[in-house]
Amino acid sequence: MPKSFQYLQQDCQLTLRQGVEEYTAGYSHLNKNDGASEESRWFFCHDCTHVLFGTIPFEIKGESINDVWTLFGTDMTLKNYFKFFQFVDYGVVLNSYVKTYGSKWRVYLALIGLIPTCIKPMIRGWRMNKEWDWFNPEPYLDKPLAEIRKEFGVKVIASK
Repeated sequence: MPKSFQYLQQDCQLTLRQGVEEYTAGYSHLNKNDGASEESRWFFCHDCTHVLFGTIPFEIKGESINDVWTLFGTDMTLKNYFKFFQFVDYGVVLNSYVKTYGSKWRVYLALIGLIPTCIKPMIRGWRMNKEWDWFNPEPYLDKPLAEIRKEFGVKVIASK
């Protein structure tokens, strides 16, 4: 992780918009997900969930927590979740993890090892006060993250 992000703190006073800006600025290789294309729109909505749930992108643990929480705490359907795959080159993603873990088998073992970790976001998703509208984060862009998290019942899972 390049720096300590404010959006990872439960009581963060940044707005969702500011959190997404901090998140985007923290990863120089991240595309500008401005909604100009269907692909960038999907990634913008995905980035909003990373900020809302306080998860770290581009790490197996953070992505796994974010994906599970998305499936259990938002209106994202399994069908749409798989549609999102059309915008992601999972060969590139897998190879980026191979650099860290040494082989594809170790990546798969790491994913299997995260199954117990993913129970927590599953439960937290079920216990949210209401579902996050995955495709429509705009009404919340100018609200502080602490207020949004309180409204939805989101408790950030510590990244370490």
